[in-house]
This record gives sequence, structure tokens and C-alpha cells, in this order.
Amino acid sequence: METNFFVIGENPRTAFFLRNIKFFLISLLVIIMALSVAVAYLYYKNLLDQEQFISKIKNEKNRSESLVNKLKQTGQKDAIWEQQVLSQSSQQKKLNEQQASLLERQRRELSELNSILAQREQVVYQFQNEKTSTQEQINNLQLKVSSLEKELQNAQNSLKESISENQNIQAQLQVVNNEKEKLAQKKKKRKKIASTKVTAVKKRKSKYSANSIVSIEKLKIKYKNGFLSVNYNLTNKTNRLQLGRTGMYLSSKKNLENDIPFRLKTSIPYKIKRYRIISRKFSKVKSGSYLRILIWNNKKQLLIDNAYPIQS
Repeated sequence: METNFFVIGENPRTAFFLRNIKFFLISLLVIIMALSVAVAYLYYKNLLDQEQFISKIKNEKNRSESLVNKLKQTGQKDAIWEQQVLSQSSQQKKLNEQQASLLERQRRELSELNSILAQREQVVYQFQNEKTSTQEQINNLQLKVSSLEKELQNAQNSLKESISENQNIQAQLQVVNNEKEKLAQKKKKRKKIASTKVTAVKKRKSKYSANSIVSIEKLKIKYKNGFLSVNYNLTNKTNRLQLGRTGMYLSSKKNLENDIPFRLKTSIPYKIKRYRIISRKFSKVKSGSYLRILIWNNKKQLLIDNAYPIQS
């Protein structure tokens, strides 16, 4: 059923409004629905961005953990190899000592046999009647001497071989020690590279009094063969949500004192409660130039303007 409005008197505006009140109500409902759809879309997009950042952080953590595990495994393999080589060298030393004691005992036996031969020769000269029996004994002793000499020669050869093997083992130990030193130096270099801090050569803040709202922390600048990679944490030092934009620009030493105007195209928006990771890559960068990091608030007021040297 349609609602009929009757107006008494002459008032064209009120009559027009009452005639078209349905159109006004439908237009108002359409506007409210469009605004609710837009708000829902923005909320969903913000959730998707947060999930993407969380997945990126998890991937970086997994990569760092896998690298640490690989380094631990290589260290354990080197330790096992070193223990095996040391055990082999200790066994070889024991074998050398045993062979040395055997040679000393054989030398003593030879000296004793020589004394026995001398005594038997005297007996032969004294007792010619027992020449045959003594000759047989001498022959037997000579056979023993020849066998002992052969054993002595074999022992000397084995001693030479053991000495050469010991030298080879020592060379292998030296190679293992050199590799361990190289790995230790690489670890020190990685720790040194990871622990280096970049200090700003130019710190200029605007006349805005909020000096402690945001800060630049954990800045990492990597430069190699003309490629520059920058990564830092934009940290909120207050308990309130901070909005604004930040930008990174390349500059020469002469242009450090020149101001860089605020531009939407060359800056990145931020919305932080605690901190946000900001990163960017540059190509065809000359060594000796400078990187300038600028931060504005949501009122386009400059908060931070720092310059950092780029060195290879």
C-alpha cells in the first residue's frame, strides 16, 4: 500500500520532499551499503598484507635456522675426522714403539750370538778332535744369524714404511688444521659482517617537536658490484599508532645539505604500532655516494633526515 501525504496550504518544497521521500530513502540505503562494502574491502586487504608479512618473516627465520644447522653439521664432521686421524696416529706411534723394542731385542740377541761364536771358535782351535761337532754348531748358528739378519732387514723396511705413513698422517693433520682455521676465519668474518653498524654522517631533524616519535634501528647496508641493498626497522617509540611516509634516496657529498621535497611517488606509507621492516634495492650505484633516509609524519612534517656513506 502506498502512503499518501496531503498538504494543506501552499508549500511546494514540502510537497516535493514528501512526494520523493522513497527515492531519498533508497539513495541513502545505497550510499550506506557502498560505504560498508568499501570498509570491508579495506579491512580484508589489511589482513592479507599482515599475513604476507608474517609469512615472509617465517621464511627468513627458517632460512637462518637451516644455515646454522648446516654450519653445526660441518663442524661435527670436522671433529669426527680429526678424532679418526688422531686415533690412527696414536696407533701408528704404538706400532713404531713396538718395532723399535723388537729391533733392540734383536740387536741384543745378535751381540750375544757374536760372543757365542767367538767362544766356539776358541773351542775349535783348542779342541781339534771336536772339529766336526763344533763345525755343525757353527753352521747352525750362522743359519740363525742369516735368518735374524733377514728379520732385521724386514724390520728396518717396515720401520721406514711406518715412518713414511706417519709423515703422510702428519700432512693430513696439517691439511685438516688448515681447513679448520679457514672455517674459523669465515665464521669470524660472517660474525664481523653481521655485527657491523652503520653510523649516520648527517643528522638533521625538522622544527617539529616530536623528536622521539619514531627511530631508525638495525640498519643494514650491503653494497657489491654496483648493487645496493638496504634494510632497517622503523620503530615507534610511543604507545599510540603512528602514520606517515618514509623514503630512501641516493645523493652525492655535495648535495647532502640540499633539502628533498615530500613526494608521494618516491615515498612509502607506514602505519606502525611497534615497528615495521623497510627494505629497498638500488642498481648502478657508485661507491663513495651517500644514502639518505627521510621520515615524515601524516601532516607531511619532516621528522628524520639521515645520510649514510656507501662503501664497498
